[in-house]
Order: sequence, then C-alpha cells, then structure tokens
Amino acid sequence: MRYTIVDIETRIDKSLVQAVYFSHDEVSEADAYTRMQRRLQEEQGNDFFPLSFHIPISIAVGQVNEERILTAVETLQEQEYREDTLVQAFWQRLERFPGTLVTFNGRNFDLPVLELQALKYGCSAPRYFGGKARNRYAEEGHYDLYDFLTNYGAHRLRGGFNVLAKMIGLPGKTEIDGSMVQALWEEGKLADIHRYCRHDVIQTYFLFLRVELLRGRLTAAHYEQALARTSAFRDAVEAEKKEAAINAASEEEP
Repeated sequence: MRYTIVDIETRIDKSLVQAVYFSHDEVSEADAYTRMQRRLQEEQGNDFFPLSFHIPISIAVGQVNEERILTAVETLQEQEYREDTLVQAFWQRLERFPGTLVTFNGRNFDLPVLELQALKYGCSAPRYFGGKARNRYAEEGHYDLYDFLTNYGAHRLRGGFNVLAKMIGLPGKTEIDGSMVQALWEEGKLADIHRYCRHDVIQTYFLFLRVELLRGRLTAAHYEQALARTSAFRDAVEAEKKEAAINAASEEEP
C-alpha cells in the first residue's frame, strides 16, 4: 500500500464574507472581514471562520512507498500559483492515486475545504466521492490520524498536532502556526506559508510512523529503519527551525 500525506493552508475569502453577511451595507471587504471576526469572537469565543470561507493557498504532499518510507515532499503548483488551478491539480492528482490519503484532522478541515472548492471550480472526482474516502471508519481511502488517536471523537485532544509532535520528540509548531497564515498571505509571504505547510507534512509522516508502530503494523526494527532512511527530512525541519529562531532574534535587536 502506498500513502500520500496531505496538508493545506488557507486564507479567508473576504469578498465572500462581504457578499454573504454585509451585502446591504456599504463596507469594504476588509471591514466586512474585521466585523465578522468580532462577531465570531463574541459568538464562539474565537475568530475561526466557517469552512465555506476558506480558500486553499498551499497544498503540500508527501509520498510514502509500500515500505512506509517517505520519498518526497512537494508543494503543488508552487511555481505557477493560482487558486483555481491549485484545487484542480489536487483533485486530478488524487483521482489518479491508487493508495491511501493520510492527514491529521483532514476529515474535519482539509478535505471538507477541498471538497467545497471542488464544487466552486467544477472539479470532477468520481473515484473519491464514490469510494471509501468519505467513510469515517474505513481507512483504505483516507486515514485520519486525529480520528484514530481520539477514538473517532470519543475524547478531545487538547493541544492538537503540536502536543503530539512534541510528545514524540518532533519540533512541533515552529515560528509559524495556523493563526498566522492570513497575515502572512496579506504580507505576500507565500513562500513562508509553503515552507510551513511542507514542515507539517513531514512531521505528520513521523507521527504516522509512530502510530503504525503503536498498532503493530510496523515492527520495532522496521520502524527504526524507516526513521534512519528518512532522517534527512527531519533534520531539514529542525535546521530551518533553528535558522528561523536566529532570524527572529536578530530582528528584535535594537
């Protein structure tokens, strides 16, 4: 069985926020966004927008072979970025992939966002929608590590991916976290967003390995061998984390 690990980062569609919530008000898209942020904060205690307003701006994928070895990590459409072609490229690629999609909380966020964007851009994905990928308890099409580790929602995992990553010795969230992506987008720092997204894919892979060991689907020897053969990916994340910390410290110096 082959696996593809997927993670996405998104921005908020401010024009859609304006059109849905403030179409009769003379407010700009930016003001509509700010007003909706305040409303969400009051109503739910945070400013996380409904999934229908999220637009993917970065999709990173990691290829894992039959031996559960991570062989490559890439950003889709990195050199020819457009939101419509990014979504189309994802669905075209997924339709051709014969293996299993691996995510962390992808059933609650990444895949619903991508499904809505497939609807928006008129993508066709009969294999995905007609198969087992949307069956929560079938792992053949989509293996959501968050679902498995929470016993399919039986308990809440406070701290999410970051706490699990640090628990097993990974760097976890670095100088960027998901709450910063919108601001980075508006500052034109798409390359930083792509890098952050790739790092999440790499760390999701190492969490995937540990879960496979936990489930007895990898022997201890095979697990150690996989770690050794993929150490360059982990080293790259840790090196970039150190570099980012140094850069941040230098920016704070008077």
